[in-house]
Amino acid sequence: MSHELPPFRAGDTIERLARARSEGLITSSGLVERSLAHAAELRTRGSVAFTRLWPEDAKAAAGREDRLSASGTPSPSPLAGLPIAVKDNCDVRGDITQAGSEALAIALPAARDADCVARLRTAGAVIIGKANMSEFAFTNTGENRHFGTPLNPVDPLRLVGGSSSGSAACVADGSAIAALGTDTGGSIRGPAALCGLAGFKPSEGRISTRGVVSLSETFDTIGPIARSIKCCAIIDSALADEQWRPLAQTPLLGMVFGVPTTVVLDELDPQVADAFSGALESLSREGATIIEFSWPELGEAQWREAYPVISHTEVYASHGRLVEGRGHFMEPSVVDIILSGKPISMRERREALNVREAYVLNAHERISRFHAVLMPTVPILPPLVAMLKNPDEHRRVEFMIGRNNEIANFFDCCAATVPCQKAGDLPVGLLVQGKHGDDRRLLSIAHSVEACVSDPALRHARFASDGSAASER
Repeated sequence: MSHELPPFRAGDTIERLARARSEGLITSSGLVERSLAHAAELRTRGSVAFTRLWPEDAKAAAGREDRLSASGTPSPSPLAGLPIAVKDNCDVRGDITQAGSEALAIALPAARDADCVARLRTAGAVIIGKANMSEFAFTNTGENRHFGTPLNPVDPLRLVGGSSSGSAACVADGSAIAALGTDTGGSIRGPAALCGLAGFKPSEGRISTRGVVSLSETFDTIGPIARSIKCCAIIDSALADEQWRPLAQTPLLGMVFGVPTTVVLDELDPQVADAFSGALESLSREGATIIEFSWPELGEAQWREAYPVISHTEVYASHGRLVEGRGHFMEPSVVDIILSGKPISMRERREALNVREAYVLNAHERISRFHAVLMPTVPILPPLVAMLKNPDEHRRVEFMIGRNNEIANFFDCCAATVPCQKAGDLPVGLLVQGKHGDDRRLLSIAHSVEACVSDPALRHARFASDGSAASER
């Protein structure tokens, strides 16, 4: 790869690159060329983070952003001119949306952008390509036998996690500034945590899902994977069709964080346990109060039984007919999941939704006394690829990646993950979770938490204000 076009690094945050663009130190064309060159180079080495790249369209869009900038036109947002990837379950005008499946290879090209893609374009972002994903967003491991399974840039012997596997991989490998993911049971936060990145799952209904291949209309959410919480907040504002406003300053002194002792701390990998304990100690030193509390509902089977009743009936409604005609192009396990929704009655579905409503009300009352709830994002380290060959270990890893993350989905919370591992260790994520509708407040809190618990070298790169890392090389 050309020395002049290095991968994006930890310090290349949206804010710093936007400032460098405004000061004329870099151009959108240069950033997009850098992005595409690195992605193309990695593809020659076997990377499957992207299913498709659009170099001509991306370069043309970057040129338009540069001309607008040269004419003195104010940028619509800090995202203007920056290269972003989108998950392959999001419609992009003129492209087939395959959702990680060969079953959709004969689908017609999308007639319009998904709302989330359209809003990124309105903010000036340059869409460079489609990111790989688990087939129909089903698995937490990120495995995909149609397009290949993305490997973890931190350690190529390990998995990225799923289902937004390519979205996390292309940000972690330095090909994109940020990427869109979807989160129905942790599919943004799991891969972000396993790759040492930030990720944000918004409250249900905050971001339009129109034009996105549905897994569960009840639980589906759309959000960013990026290098910092502030990057996630900038993208979230664009997706929510809001004018970007800097996050409120939220001092840790006086904050009260709740740490559930039910389920979420069970069977932690020792390195995850150490990183989590270290993060809590760092927050305490900054004046935050950490309160452990029992959350007995997390250990109850009823909500975990209601979860698939709701989601599987919805996925069958969306894809049952496709299975009947194109099921032979899908992985058998995917077919089984889709068809499992067929025999579930409307009465059972209503009962499951009623169960959920009761749990949500209880959960929001239980956590309302805290500024946020903290837990390990994923209880285990990034799993080895070899694990996929062992059915029992495969099932265990699939469950463990989703276990803590699914809480925010079922209990209708917003949640962010930030890296908290020690320097040189494998990635560990710290989950910061808040009530429905508290998205901006939660992002502000997560930003303060991130600055406190992140590795000092990354902290300097991500939070330094001189902008020097953004200069074009």
